Parts: sequence; structure tokens; C-alpha cells
Amino acid sequence: MVKENNISAVLDAAASKKRVSGFTHDFYNYPARFSPLLAREIIKSFSQPGDLVLDPFMGGGTTLVEAKVLGRHAIGFDISSLSSFLSSVKLNPLPKNRFSFYSNWVRTTLLELNCHKDVKRPTEWISKGYQRNLSNKQTWPIRKVIEQFLESLDGATNDELEKNFMRCVLLKTSQWALDSKKVIPNVQQFKLKLIENFESMIEGAEDFWSSSNNSLTLTINKPADCIHNHTELFINRQPKLVLTSPPYPGIHVVYHRWQVFGKRETPAPFWIANSLDGHGLSHYAMGDRKQKGLSTYFSNIKNSFASVRKVCNDDTIVIQVLAFSDIKWQLPKYLRTMEEAGFVEFIPNEQRIWRDVPNRKWYAHQKGRTSSSQEVILFHKTM
Repeated sequence: MVKENNISAVLDAAASKKRVSGFTHDFYNYPARFSPLLAREIIKSFSQPGDLVLDPFMGGGTTLVEAKVLGRHAIGFDISSLSSFLSSVKLNPLPKNRFSFYSNWVRTTLLELNCHKDVKRPTEWISKGYQRNLSNKQTWPIRKVIEQFLESLDGATNDELEKNFMRCVLLKTSQWALDSKKVIPNVQQFKLKLIENFESMIEGAEDFWSSSNNSLTLTINKPADCIHNHTELFINRQPKLVLTSPPYPGIHVVYHRWQVFGKRETPAPFWIANSLDGHGLSHYAMGDRKQKGLSTYFSNIKNSFASVRKVCNDDTIVIQVLAFSDIKWQLPKYLRTMEEAGFVEFIPNEQRIWRDVPNRKWYAHQKGRTSSSQEVILFHKTM
């Protein structure tokens, strides 16, 4: 089933310490995103051009971007509207013929941004709490220039794809300024960083358009356990490869918030992306990490992969990148859960592939024994 040279390429990619970069991958620092190099080698090794690649937990869209560049069709599902927004922007970045217009627009707009100027406040977003922890004496200037930028953007274009790309530039810059920062940058620093991010994202977009092809990609803002309800997407082509990184059991990852000053949560990313949230952490993590036995998590994993199984055939290979807070009991339970969903593990070369993730900033549950910075690559086939 698996050629030795295929596994060799994956092993080399798993050992790489290169940062997440290339194409549109660096548009946003999505939590727990996995290496594009690893995704690239897995897709090359376990599928062919024209095959369909499915990611039921698409997160920041790494699998989909790499699949498209490699000439595979790709479908991604995710319960988070922020994930859907980001993946869509990465797959549909600003077209080349609009680079010049927005380069001029950004510079003109930034000259006008001033935290002391009046701006029409987004009262509906404010009333729903999307600006939480953004109005203290350190953060209000950044919040205000974000409001001004979004107001100017609404007047610049009616094209939603272009608008979303520029929202993503603002999102990336605002994440840099606010998320886990002990010291909030001033407005001038924010504006300089926005220009820097815009230019780097333009380079990424140009690289992506030069390398991509006519393969089809879809991003769907639905949970993985609903995949079987979309059988019309799989009538003519079933997944050759399912490549994904589900939420990690028992590990605290804040997928849906920024942490201002490292601890005060804000749902501002959804406001900037113009996508509604309204859910707590356990919604995105598939269960409370402190729940005894993680029964909700494993029930959700079973339902998700049972749904995936219904759109697969006997040739489908499922490859997952995972970390565990307590490997001793969680990995065996995870494998049993996958069997209940219709998949059985196979271990290439009779040795599991582990990888260390450098500079990971979030940690396992305090009772866990395995660092969240160590991941395992699991291989499954249909039963």
C-alpha cells in the first residue's frame, strides 16, 4: 500500500524545523496549524494530480492550499467561521491586476488613520461583545484605527473577495498588535506593520497565483459530523486522501479568541473578518479539556470520522497530525474510537512518526505527561 520512498519523504518533512511560510500560508497565525512542507509531502506521496483531498478540520487551510498548488481538488470543512474566512482568502487572494490599486489605496488610507479623528462606531458588533477588552487606555487607539480602516474599506470596493483580502491584512496586523502582547504598539508602529504585512501578503498572493492551477477547491463552514449530508460533493470523485489535524485531546488551544495582555480574551478576530462567532472554547475544541475521560471529545471524534467514512471508498487513506496531553491512555482510546468510526490504523515501516514543534506557546492540561509540542502522524485505512 505504501512505498518506502513515500514514507522517507514524509519522515524528512516531519523532521524539518522550517517555519510556516510560502504561498498564502503566512496570511494569519492560526493556532495549531501544521507544516506546509509536511502537508506537501503527504499529498505528493499519497495522491495523484486530479485526485480529491478532504480536510474535515481545515483550520487555517494548509491542506487546501497545498492540494491546489499540487493540482489536486480539495474540500475543507470547519465548524469555525473564522477558519472558513481565512481558508477562503488564502485560496482566493487579491488578483494580480489589483495589486497596484490596493498598494496606492493602503498608503493613502494609512495617512488618514488617526486615533483622534471621529469614526462611525460599529454599534451592532459592540453590543454583541466583539470589542471586549479593546477599550482600555492601552488598546483603544488600535481599536479606533481598526474601525477607521474598515470604514474606509467599505467605501473602496464592493468586491467581497478583494474586501476580504484587505480584511485579512488588517486581521494579521491586529493579531500582531494585540494577541498575547504585554506591551501594545502605538498607532505609528501599527501602521508601519500593516504596510509590511500588505507587501508580504502581496508577494504570497503572486507566488500562489503563479503556482496554482484550475483544480477545484471548496471551503464549507460546517462541522465534520455533517460531511455525509453533502454527498452531492462526492458523487463523481471520492477522497483519495483525508489529511487533517483535529483538535488535540486534553490540550488547551484558543482557536477563536485573542488574548490581550496574554489573558484577557477578545472575539475581535470575528468582527474584523465580518463573521459571527457566539461560541465558547469547548465548541471548537470538541469538548472541555478538563472533563474526566474526555467523553464529549471522543464522542465528537467518532461522529466526525463516521461521517467522513460515509464519503470514502476502500482506497481512501486517512492521515492525521495529533498531539495528546496524556499519551498513555488517550492514544489507545483515540485508535479505538477511529475503529468504531470505520477506520483501522496501519503503521508504515512498523514505526510511528513523531515530530517536535518548535516555539509552541500553549501547553497541555496540568495532569498530562506529554508536551503539546510533540505530535504524532497517524495513518488509517478504511475497514
